[in-house]
Amino acid sequence: MHKFFAIACVIGWGFFYAFSFLAVTSLNDAAWMPAAYAVLAFAGFLAGMLCWVRIVGGKRPDLKPVRLRASRRRHLTREIA
Repeated sequence: MHKFFAIACVIGWGFFYAFSFLAVTSLNDAAWMPAAYAVLAFAGFLAGMLCWVRIVGGKRPDLKPVRLRASRRRHLTREIA
């Protein structure tokens, strides 16, 4: 299922970028065209984000604090003092 969600995520973000570009740069006389492009861009954004959230699945990065060695710590305190 992860591969399906990854492919759907890429396609969703592709729709978002393509239709948002069209919504911003459309020079048609019809006023409904940019609005339709904006709705399709929002649908692509929604699909991309939902698939990305599904892939990540609540995983958080493992951020561990960096500990300095005792010799390095002493060296830093000498420079400050």
